[in-house]
Amino acid sequence: MGHAYIFEGENFAATRSFALGFAKGLNCLNSGDSSAPCGECPSCNTFDSGNNPDFVYVTGTKQKGIGVDDVRAQILMPMAYKPYKYKYKIFITNQAETLTPAAQNALLKTIEEPAPYGVFLFIATHSHNFLPTMLSRCVLKKIQGDSSTQAVTPELQVLAQDINNRVGDSDIYETFALYRLFEPLNKNDVGQLLDLLYKIYGEKITHAAKAGQEPEKIWFNSAAAITKTKRILSQNGNVQLAIELMLNEMRKPH
Repeated sequence: MGHAYIFEGENFAATRSFALGFAKGLNCLNSGDSSAPCGECPSCNTFDSGNNPDFVYVTGTKQKGIGVDDVRAQILMPMAYKPYKYKYKIFITNQAETLTPAAQNALLKTIEEPAPYGVFLFIATHSHNFLPTMLSRCVLKKIQGDSSTQAVTPELQVLAQDINNRVGDSDIYETFALYRLFEPLNKNDVGQLLDLLYKIYGEKITHAAKAGQEPEKIWFNSAAAITKTKRILSQNGNVQLAIELMLNEMRKPH
């Protein structure tokens, strides 16, 4: 068994469900050689109730994402202590693509040489934001989502590139005006457009890293802003406000 996994899938709910089932099975007292949890033992029951002390949920304490201070407080320090009761101490990071470069660098030594009881699960919509050094130390699992999802139209692809080209150098007034490009879209199209924008920034980060160059900070900020916006919209937040704030965070400082 590996000790560090990235679960990647565009259907975040399906990806998270798979990852949590995998995590639950690791400490299941009745799973034996199978990774499937029994759902009945004390470990499974306390996992379902959210009271299992050997599962640590890592979250960001700042709007921009999961930073180095979060990693130190929620992973590195707790990692020094053995599991309370079960076999593994499992660290589960939702929205793991929002881990900042500094946070990922802080993790490298720990996930390369972990304690024998340490397991790290990173749940992400896309793996583009992970540094190559991080990817090389993790097992990447791609989770397939709902196959009924509609194909992305060429018009949305062109629109995503147009927004990318315009938002970076826009001033504050032009930025908020870009919201008008989203107004005619239905909910599904908005979601696909956000995924396309996320992919654009992810590819920029990946290409820069492979070329030995330092990715621009605004690319990480943009990817984190898109992820946050998708979360807000999934919770029926204010569409216009969420997208306008996202576009502002994607704008280069002037």
